Amino acid sequence: MSLTARGIEVLRIIVQAYIDHAAPVGSRYVAKQSTLKLSAASMRNIMADLTEKGYLHQPYTSAGRIPTDKAFRFYVDTVLSPALLPESTQKDMKEALVQAGLEFSDILEHTSKLISAQSSQVGVAVAPKRSMIRLQRIDLIQVRTGLVMAIAIFDGGVVHNKLLPVEARVTPDDLVKYSNYLNEKFQGRTIEEIRNNILQEMEQAETKFNALYGRALSLAHEAFGSNNDREVYLEGTLNVLDHIEGKDISSMRELLEFLEHRSAILELVDKLADNEGLIVTFGTEFYGPELGQWGLISSPYQVQGQKLGVIGTIGPIHMDYSRLMPMVDTIARMLSDLLESRFAE
Repeated sequence: MSLTARGIEVLRIIVQAYIDHAAPVGSRYVAKQSTLKLSAASMRNIMADLTEKGYLHQPYTSAGRIPTDKAFRFYVDTVLSPALLPESTQKDMKEALVQAGLEFSDILEHTSKLISAQSSQVGVAVAPKRSMIRLQRIDLIQVRTGLVMAIAIFDGGVVHNKLLPVEARVTPDDLVKYSNYLNEKFQGRTIEEIRNNILQEMEQAETKFNALYGRALSLAHEAFGSNNDREVYLEGTLNVLDHIEGKDISSMRELLEFLEHRSAILELVDKLADNEGLIVTFGTEFYGPELGQWGLISSPYQVQGQKLGVIGTIGPIHMDYSRLMPMVDTIARMLSDLLESRFAE
C-alpha cells in the first residue's frame, strides 16, 4: 500500500522521534514538528490510517504510536539520508583499526571491538568460509620425525595450520618438493576447488608421476579435507542491557540466546551473502517476531573484489541509522583496504 506525502511526513517524524526518545509519539508532538500545519486531530486521523496499514502500533488506547518494523523498513529504504561521518571520526577509526596487528583473527576481533565502541551496541565480525577463499601458498614444515605442520595462507591473510603424520622416511627436502608441487597445482584455487580436484589428481599421480607427488597430494587431502570452521567475533554483548528500558524481557532473552548460538549468526550471514554492500535487516526478517525489537546493520569486507566475510552491529530497532549505517560501511571499507594492503598479492 502506497503512502501519501502527508503519510510519509508523519511517519518520518514518528520514527525519528522514537529513535531519539524510545517512547510512544503523540499527535500533538507530530503537529508541532510537522510543516504540514495540521491540527492534532488531523494528525490523529493520519496516524490512525498508518496504524491500519501496519506502520504504527498503539500499545494502549490513550498512548501515542510506536513505529513497527514495517515503518522502520520504509524509513531506512525510502526516507533516510545517512549522515556523513566527520573526517576526525574516520581518522580515529582508521588509526584504531591499524593497531590490530598482523594476525587475521586479531584484526577481526579488533574490528568487532571498534564497532562496539563506536556504536555502544554489539559489534560483530564474521570470518570467511575457508572453503570459498583462495589459496596463496602452502608450506610443509617438519616438526619432528614423522610429524609435519601444514601452513596454508589464503587471501586476506587467513592462515590455516594443521599437524599431519608422515612416514619417518620423509625428509625436509621432500617437504620442499611437496610444497612446490602443491603450490603449482593449487595456488589461486579455493579449498572447495582443491577438494573437488584433489582425488582426481591423486589418481593421475599414480600413473603420470612418481610416488613422491602422490604423497604430497595425500598430505594436501588431509590438510584441506575437513576443517571448515568459521569464527564469529562478538564484542559488547552486555551493551544489550543498556536498552532494557521499555523492552520485553523475553525479547532481551531471545536476543542473548541468538548471540550465544554462533551457528544462528552464521546462518544469517549466509542468507545475506548475496547482497552487495550495506544492508539493514530486522529481527522479524532474520529470526522471527521474538526479535522484532532488534536490528542488524551489516556490510561485507573483501579483497581484490572477492567478498570474504561480514561485519556489523546489532542493536535496538530504534538505533540511530543515520549515524550507524555510514559507520559500519566505512569500517568495512577500511578493513578491506587494510587486508588488501597487507595480504593481497
